[in-house]
Amino acid sequence: MINESKPKTKTVFKAIFAWEDEKEEKWLEQMAAEGWMLISVAPYVYKFQRSEPEKVVFRLDYKNTLDKDYQEYLTIYKDAGWEIFATFANWHYFKIKPENNEVPEIFNSGKVKAQKYRRLLLGMVPIFPIYIILLNPAFRYSENVTDGFVYGVLTAIKIVMNLLLLLMAYAIIRILAKIKKLESESKE
Repeated sequence: MINESKPKTKTVFKAIFAWEDEKEEKWLEQMAAEGWMLISVAPYVYKFQRSEPEKVVFRLDYKNTLDKDYQEYLTIYKDAGWEIFATFANWHYFKIKPENNEVPEIFNSGKVKAQKYRRLLLGMVPIFPIYIILLNPAFRYSENVTDGFVYGVLTAIKIVMNLLLLLMAYAIIRILAKIKKLESESKE
């Protein structure tokens, strides 16, 4: 029974990156086992609701919600027993209660799982032009600014944008490495 004296919801800030989705799945399973069920997700912010502790298996998948086969995609998961309970930035959070400790796998091979990361990379491609459009004005106007405060703000924006660019480049490298590893495992 749920203890009514404890909080009914909690928010957890946790930095988990796209290439660490298995780590995120295991963490969500642990939270459910402790009586905290995920109800929403945002960048590095997870909101949980108090529930009965339960054994639940989580899987994350990346699929663009605008794809023409999106409804078919959801139907396939549902027919396999998976329940979608959260979506964030085309990441889909599925859960299932295992029967007799058997879990129907979403990804039946490393090659199929690698496709998820390929879809993720394709989703990241449009970010670069947006980044360049946002970054160029900050670089261009900062050189003509004489006000110290405005110059400082523009410099801070440039630093943040460059850090984001480095993080994105690192993410792409990590995701490409994950794709290569999964595909090489499936050849063995």
